[in-house]
Amino acid sequence: MATAPTLIIAYTSEDGRYNAVVEAAEEAARAAAARLILFDADAASRVSEPLPSNWSGEGARDLFDRDALSPDELEAAGRHAIAEQVRHARDQGIQAFGWLPKSKDADAIAAYAEREGADLIVLPSALEDPGLMGKLRGEASVQEAAEKAHRPLAVVDEDGNIEYR
Repeated sequence: MATAPTLIIAYTSEDGRYNAVVEAAEEAARAAAARLILFDADAASRVSEPLPSNWSGEGARDLFDRDALSPDELEAAGRHAIAEQVRHARDQGIQAFGWLPKSKDADAIAAYAEREGADLIVLPSALEDPGLMGKLRGEASVQEAAEKAHRPLAVVDEDGNIEYR
């Protein structure tokens, strides 16, 4: 990257399968004093909303009317594992938040990066070829994300090796 990022979005999961991505994003955020938002891919669902919607109880939607959620807000949304990841980053001095997307496809990642003004997106190398099951689950591929987001990408493999694109 030519300049240091100011806002990094990193793809994560609640089961730890993308820990190397989160660690690489934390390192980049710490080095650049950048804000970090963990994009919880497991929150996305084709059948339900990750946060209260217009159909939820009165006032429920007002609790989460933000695009970056604190650990307490993530806990209130039932996302304990992501709240812990955000706390871990904050314990390292990183201004960190989480986001619970409605979809984890390339359009959702690109739209969120645009709305937030992200200048780096960190993705797992597992999305190089998400395979048939990944596509059925609506996962973005790295190529689709690159084409739609028009932002620098860092692709991280399971061993923590980073390739900037």
